[in-house]
Amino acid sequence: MKFSFDFLPVCLYFTIFYVYPRFQNQSLLKNQINASFPITFYHKVYVDYRTSPPRLRIFSLNPCIKASNYLLVHVYYNGTITKLKLNGYSFGFYEGNCPPVYGPARNCFYVPHHFYGVLPENGVVQKVSIQLGHREAFLSEIVEIGKSYEKGLTVCLQIVYYYSQWQNVILYIEAWRAQGATRFIVYFHSATQDTKKVLDYYEKLGLIELRPWPNVGALSSYIAPYHPKIDDSVFIIASHIALQVCSLEIRTELGIVADFDEVMVPGDGSVLEYAELVMAGKNIGALLFENTHVGLEPNIYTNDFSGMKTLTFINIFAPPKYIFNTSLIDICETHSPGKFLHNSTTTLFSNGTVLHFRFNIKEIKANVVEKPYRFFPNSTEGHIWNMHDTMHKIFGATPPIFSYTPILTMNLCIAKATPNVCHSTGNLCKAEMDNVTSWVYDKTQGLFITGE
Repeated sequence: MKFSFDFLPVCLYFTIFYVYPRFQNQSLLKNQINASFPITFYHKVYVDYRTSPPRLRIFSLNPCIKASNYLLVHVYYNGTITKLKLNGYSFGFYEGNCPPVYGPARNCFYVPHHFYGVLPENGVVQKVSIQLGHREAFLSEIVEIGKSYEKGLTVCLQIVYYYSQWQNVILYIEAWRAQGATRFIVYFHSATQDTKKVLDYYEKLGLIELRPWPNVGALSSYIAPYHPKIDDSVFIIASHIALQVCSLEIRTELGIVADFDEVMVPGDGSVLEYAELVMAGKNIGALLFENTHVGLEPNIYTNDFSGMKTLTFINIFAPPKYIFNTSLIDICETHSPGKFLHNSTTTLFSNGTVLHFRFNIKEIKANVVEKPYRFFPNSTEGHIWNMHDTMHKIFGATPPIFSYTPILTMNLCIAKATPNVCHSTGNLCKAEMDNVTSWVYDKTQGLFITGE
């Protein structure tokens, strides 16, 4: 059946000739991602020297793509332009499942993607632009990775958002430093004023690197009105991209990704010593640590850290966490290494555990078990004194009283969310959270780029 031009429905005519007027007559190749496609790019482009020849790597948020789709990029060096086609795929909960099958992310429109391509042999890049037809996106920072690594262990934090448990931060930094951590990278979205004060204290000491992670922002103005808002439809403020870029920017031989209530410990000694002993000189890409819920008495939210002396272990299943070899990891997932650079790389189970100190441990119905682990490989008493001393240096003689209200409000908000709503908690619960307390928000501009 044929339709004549005269009988095009009014809404279709409006869409083709008015909504996307600048998308006509584009110089595009077949399957190239173009200006009409809703996509935004993390502002950094990575030149990965861990493979030969080196690879160009770009991260984005966009709907699912086909295997045949690609980005066309221009790579600038010494006045010459090299055109590269970058293949892409989704990752995180989404690898092989796009749209995702994981419940809270199932209805998210924007999915994290990784685009990559082989560079000329020297791998030198001065500037990169993404060609989208009439629209061009210049990525603002080029990061070279994989040329060399130093001894040590870097801790990557999952995005800090609506965080109120400042006592966790003090315990976390003290315990991980005792376990051998040499660097902390913290992506910051929002926290209570008390929590931000603790983070600022450690940043001034040079112990942590606070990096901005605001809301993602809008699509290109030409297409934004015709698609869901990014911050309304991306799982937990695009946390999987933050995880990837942190793992790539680690400068030490070993890295981990852990929340502020998780500390990995071995059966004996420090976790850095153990990992170096087991992994050094071998093709081991990651060590998995079982997850053990831990109760502290008294509770640290009473501003008393003496509960470190005697730990209560709860027998309940939780996914593992892992330490990875920075020179071998390709894609990180939350609970297991998603992909290594080489197929021959292996993963081993460790003899240790993740000490997971949950705020609601008394509400968990499970058996108490005996385990030999502890937070500190040396004097626990000395570390308890250090934590109390740090707390008073930050807050003075009367540290603030902790309130459970922010945590309970967030949990209730998420629980009320209908099954067909993306758990984009940065926007989903903002109104409720703003009614609870005064939050410190990161408002950095330009972290994601769409081009115009």
